[in-house]
Amino acid sequence: MPRPPFDAAVPSLALRNGWIVTQDPQRTVVRGDVFVEEGRVAAVGAVKGGADEEIDCTDCAVLPGFINVHGHVANSLLRGVADDVPLETMLEKAFAVDAKFTRRDVQVGALLGCLEMLKSGTTSFVDLFYWEDEVARAVREAGIRGFLAWTVLDAEFTTQRGTPVKNADQFVRKHKGQSLVNPMVGVMGVYVCSEETYLAAKEVGEREGVSLHGHLSETRTEVYEHEKKTGARPVEWLDRIGFLGPQFSAAHCVWVTINEVRTLARRGVSVAHCPASNMKLATGGVAPVPEMHAEGVAVGLGTDSPLSNVGLDMFQEMRVCALLHKATRWDASVLRAQQVLDLATIDAAKVLRREREIGSIEVGKRADLCVVDLRRPHTTPFYPANLISHLVYGCRGGDVRATVVDGVIRVADRRVVGVDEAEVLSRAQEIAAELFG
Repeated sequence: MPRPPFDAAVPSLALRNGWIVTQDPQRTVVRGDVFVEEGRVAAVGAVKGGADEEIDCTDCAVLPGFINVHGHVANSLLRGVADDVPLETMLEKAFAVDAKFTRRDVQVGALLGCLEMLKSGTTSFVDLFYWEDEVARAVREAGIRGFLAWTVLDAEFTTQRGTPVKNADQFVRKHKGQSLVNPMVGVMGVYVCSEETYLAAKEVGEREGVSLHGHLSETRTEVYEHEKKTGARPVEWLDRIGFLGPQFSAAHCVWVTINEVRTLARRGVSVAHCPASNMKLATGGVAPVPEMHAEGVAVGLGTDSPLSNVGLDMFQEMRVCALLHKATRWDASVLRAQQVLDLATIDAAKVLRREREIGSIEVGKRADLCVVDLRRPHTTPFYPANLISHLVYGCRGGDVRATVVDGVIRVADRRVVGVDEAEVLSRAQEIAAELFG
């Protein structure tokens, strides 16, 4: 049967004969099928009857699509321009390029990153940037689910045209209610945001009923300089000014004390853990994820920017996450494979307060799925008992055979559907040559 238009869900879709890693409350793994109708999971297990479109998942795992809870996707164009330097130097280079960026550059860079994510099994991502309307254009073109936070910061630090808070307000009001574009308000960090800016961002979020996202306590310098300036560490200060709340997800939270973790838990703040980026930038310290779990803080996994991480592969991020915590805790059992997979799926959905819609393969949820080939040299031999470990420690983004978002096949047989990938790569290369050549 002819493929339907790529921007609309097929009436029905069946993923046949796979190992279905449901990520439901019991973390059930089922050998069988996933049946999708009108963009939602309709049945899991043994599904009889045909579908309008089918994917053969023999020797494959079927997972809920990964949810990347922190990044700057347009910076795909900056991949490799600030390697082997500390955060402060990287930011200097990033700000210099940001001043040159055009809307076209942001849109192409975002589309490039969206394709990379789809091809490695990510179906939802959080973005913190400006010109998010261009990122939204890329989201719609690629067919990925985007949670897009327009960055707010003090006027004296911004390269944005106009007032950042007004820009964020306008973006949110323009894009609310769309199926794949979920607008948010972003706050860059305490180093460029005053109390007035934080509270103005919160006011927009509360008035429009959208979430907030921003950097928090990423480096020791950030924490100590803020403490010198205000007499309080960033978490303490944000709590004091009345900013913290369940609408806020905070990226990094590396340099936090146990009392600050308890403050985050008490206020309902969630955390985006970005281990590979923090390691590459040598920010020092490790986010205390086990303590966050113990205190009831929702934690998800993020790649951060392609500028600081190079890649957007959530398989890589899971592996790095697990190894980092084991090595620094001297404990091979800390953050087991299942817990790390949770960070990339159902726990990430909790960070976004969307666990009723995405993050697991359960009847009624949106059909955001990825199909992972288990018959590869680096995943053989395979046994059902080691499936989760293989996914976290052995699999790679290139093992993804198919990706489905909202019931629509976006990657089939490792090829992007509906977007000319070669054209995107060519445009991105040309823009990078203009910026850095």
